[in-house]
Amino acid sequence: MNVYLIHTLCRRVLHDREFRELILRDPEAAVASMPFSQEERAALLAGDVALLHREGVSAFLLLILSRFEVFGLVLPVFNRRMRTGMSD
Repeated sequence: MNVYLIHTLCRRVLHDREFRELILRDPEAAVASMPFSQEERAALLAGDVALLHREGVSAFLLLILSRFEVFGLVLPVFNRRMRTGMSD
């Protein structure tokens, strides 16, 4: 798992308005624009924050995805997935 690359995506969502608009409009295209592995791509698109966190991704940076409701991650969903370790 390329933790640095996932952290980069989270920071882009926060700071790059054009990228944020793209990821909200077409998440698959936004994720495809970065060199993620199939496993990383699948976890991101599924909003599987528990898996990403277990693999070493910062919970603080993942929370950015919830802030902007990327990948369907509204705050209650984000919290439940992080707490239970499951993606629903």
